[in-house]
Amino acid sequence: MAIPLFGKVIDRKRVGFVGEMPVDAVKALKERGYESYALIAEELHADGVLDTTGSIVLTQSATDLQGIRKLLLRFADALIHDCRIYVRHADDPVADGKTALLHILGTLGLPASGFREDERIHLLEPPGDESVPVYAPFVHIVEVPGDGVALANTITANPPGHPPNKHLKIEVIDEDGKAETLSSERELLVQRAFWNCKLVRLFAKTDGLSPAAAYEGFAYHGENIVAGEWPYRVMVKIGPRRDVAREYYKYRNIFLENVPFHLGPRLRVDRCVLGRSCGVIVSDFVANAQTIRDVARKGRGVAAIASLFNVTLVAWRRAAKPNRDLKLNEFLADTVLAERTIPAHRQARMANFGSKLPLSHLVQAIREADIGDEVLTGTVHGDLHATNVLVRMHDAVIIDLERIEQGWPLLFDTASLEAGLFIDGFIKDKRSPKAILTSVTRLFEAQAFDHDDHHCDPTDPSAWFFECARQIRMQAIQMERSQYQYAWVLAALFIKKACQEKNFAEGKRVAFRAAPRNERVGREAIRQLAYVIGEKIVSSLTASKETLR
Repeated sequence: MAIPLFGKVIDRKRVGFVGEMPVDAVKALKERGYESYALIAEELHADGVLDTTGSIVLTQSATDLQGIRKLLLRFADALIHDCRIYVRHADDPVADGKTALLHILGTLGLPASGFREDERIHLLEPPGDESVPVYAPFVHIVEVPGDGVALANTITANPPGHPPNKHLKIEVIDEDGKAETLSSERELLVQRAFWNCKLVRLFAKTDGLSPAAAYEGFAYHGENIVAGEWPYRVMVKIGPRRDVAREYYKYRNIFLENVPFHLGPRLRVDRCVLGRSCGVIVSDFVANAQTIRDVARKGRGVAAIASLFNVTLVAWRRAAKPNRDLKLNEFLADTVLAERTIPAHRQARMANFGSKLPLSHLVQAIREADIGDEVLTGTVHGDLHATNVLVRMHDAVIIDLERIEQGWPLLFDTASLEAGLFIDGFIKDKRSPKAILTSVTRLFEAQAFDHDDHHCDPTDPSAWFFECARQIRMQAIQMERSQYQYAWVLAALFIKKACQEKNFAEGKRVAFRAAPRNERVGREAIRQLAYVIGEKIVSSLTASKETLR
């Protein structure tokens, strides 16, 4: 555990009871230095109530099991203030109060704890990563509703964090340089995250495809031991609670102990907070770095790629094991491409861009492919695209760890990087999609995954991509356990990129033979080409297999 300060407790030792106040619980809390009081919904947001109240206790009625729904709706926003909610469920041999309570928590989308694993089904929640624990604040179901001493012990063992800093000034600037207003929950979470600051300036980063908003932040401390005005630079992500909790878990449990300290952002654990439906994750900002996309386009990608796989990710790579249980073809078809569809706006341009085969045909070809009986599996980043790798000097720094997976093919990361460099690296290319495709097409023939050295005339605008592909495939061939495993994974990743539902050029014409008029059109055209390339790889590999027969 971290080095503790003996007796250090945040002064939020008031416990609000809604309805019944069990005598034994009140007595036990008083013995532990807590003040119990009767709380009504109308007083919840009165000045100072949630600043000093760390816990709220609700009681479910045995004669009205559904009545707890109204109470939860009235008091759920206390979670945003890091006030924990405890529910004493109806402990009746006839009325199954706990099951009813779990149903209600699930339908309200509230974070729940205090149930057995076999009871999770009653939450009716969407599938998620069950390895991620339920982090506080939450609605906790009291194990033994009639045991007031146990309740007091649970409350004492789970003290809340700092309340929102209402004096904090928050300035948010969007990508266009205009002032942005946070939602009330997000504003309160930022006030909690920067509880000891007087000013926080947040500058929105480039719009990505994640539901989380990313900001470069500057925190101006209120009371600082140095007593200086210089701001501390941080990276701030604000997004759905489940996504933030998952990334927090993976940062701490998978990343921290396996990646050298200077090759990834370091979490500011004291500033990571969760609310009712949102969360904030704060880390040190990776300063003086460029995305590998920008570095690669300038001809400096080869060294960074080598550093990424041989230094940054070496611990994960060395821990990988040969796996005969995972069938690579089934993994690609049923996991990577599961329930994927080509959006209608992109489907309408398929023929104009030279595509001939439907998605169902390609997925079936992948499913039927003979890719060997063994695959190297281990920990993968899971979203290693060209802006999730930063380059600083000779170091490759990885960020955005929400999608880390374990037991996946190691080739997933190498293929993600190659496909990601294509998607992000050619967006600003001034050539037509047809010219870009012509310049790179031989990289995706079957022989290019066999013995081709991926050379390209240095005056060709695509030369940077050839250099990167050569280095990536040099890494990938060491991870293969059968010929063409990497090619099949790469095909699936290109097809997956084409299935991104967002229309980047909505209302604009996207042509195959004409140069894009702006970056938005270029971005959409590259997504269109991703499908064509995925199709080409699959067709070439299938034809190669038939020729060998």
